[in-house]
Amino acid sequence: MRARRSVVREFLLQERVSLLCLVETKLNVLNNIMASELMGAAFDYVCLPSDGASGGIIVAWDRTDWVVTAHELRSCSITLSLAHSASPTSTWTLSCVYGPVLDELKPAFLDELREICAQHSGSLLVCGDFNQIYRAEDKNNGRLNLRSMRRFRRMLDDSHLQEVYLHGRLYTWSNRRNNPTLERIDRAFASVQWLEAFPFHHLRCLSSDCSDHSPLLLQLCTQPWAKPRFRFETF
Repeated sequence: MRARRSVVREFLLQERVSLLCLVETKLNVLNNIMASELMGAAFDYVCLPSDGASGGIIVAWDRTDWVVTAHELRSCSITLSLAHSASPTSTWTLSCVYGPVLDELKPAFLDELREICAQHSGSLLVCGDFNQIYRAEDKNNGRLNLRSMRRFRRMLDDSHLQEVYLHGRLYTWSNRRNNPTLERIDRAFASVQWLEAFPFHHLRCLSSDCSDHSPLLLQLCTQPWAKPRFRFETF
């Protein structure tokens, strides 16, 4: 675990990340010493503990760049209301999620997403590991759960969420076998208001040797003077 902390810290410095979402942390507790080793002393954080050895979410932000006015923890998500320190009145909502692996738990997870979208109908970004897909092209073979895909797609349509375009890679997860299964289960969705507020955003994959997932890096503004960016990583 200490090695993974050093990897996260190195990427934070290398990519100049100011807002971090970590999912599937498998941590049932996070104290200030561990958080400082993981992210540095400049970051504040909210942690959703894991359920045994499964799940877990951490959302952290550089307090010099971000102002968090409220946060909410649910079964599969952490939701923040935040604004950049340069424009503290321009508040938007970030929800970081980790979807359940078991099929019988997925409907409840989608209901949770619906509730989040209903309560935060303005500028909203939902990102994380959804552990399901909504299009056939999001998997490299024909072993598809069509019922689950329809439920996921219906939730997105009902909540008026649009996927943030991912540059550079089609799949974000691999089971790392000789004949691997590849899926795009790590992604970001946004409301129309969020897309209008950040028209110059850019989402791309980063390479990773310590995980079967590819970390996602989202720049909120790609104009030359822009600084704010955050990184979403799955362990």
